[in-house]
Amino acid sequence: MSTFTPPPPAVATSGAPESHAAVVPVPPDMRSGPMVVGIDDVQACGRPLRAAVFLARAAGRAVVLVHVRRRAMPMVEGYVPIPEEYAVNDAAEDAVERELVDTLRACGDLDGVEWELVSTTGEAGSELVRVAVERDAACVVVGKRHKGFADVLHRIASGSVSRAVVATQKFPVLVVP
Repeated sequence: MSTFTPPPPAVATSGAPESHAAVVPVPPDMRSGPMVVGIDDVQACGRPLRAAVFLARAAGRAVVLVHVRRRAMPMVEGYVPIPEEYAVNDAAEDAVERELVDTLRACGDLDGVEWELVSTTGEAGSELVRVAVERDAACVVVGKRHKGFADVLHRIASGSVSRAVVATQKFPVLVVP
């Protein structure tokens, strides 16, 4: 039977005031990068976002928020979109992104943590893994939704993001319900 002994409180040096912040030991094999979290809507991603911020504060790391843009164009075999359709879709996604950044700044969940929003287009699970590998992520945080019938259909059509990220086995993954 092993017991957990919390680390001693931080000791002040060079005349600095004593810190009362919790000291969390960082595993020696933890990667050097940030905590990466997928985000599409602040309300829906609130718990995973707060978990990523908690880990980032504990490990002294930044947070990289990954927003995967969705193409509004039909995905029908043989369909070739015209450039005007791309422009309309990009303008709509730019507006969604601006609103997302404004909401993130206003919600206060990211206060006191260095963060950036990375936008990309593609399949959400693959894009989260790609950004995590590029940034040498210490941990990837994903949410697992249990909502209604529409989410079940979406998961059947596009697969589970959390399952796709966990399946890569390239870095630690925290799945937050």
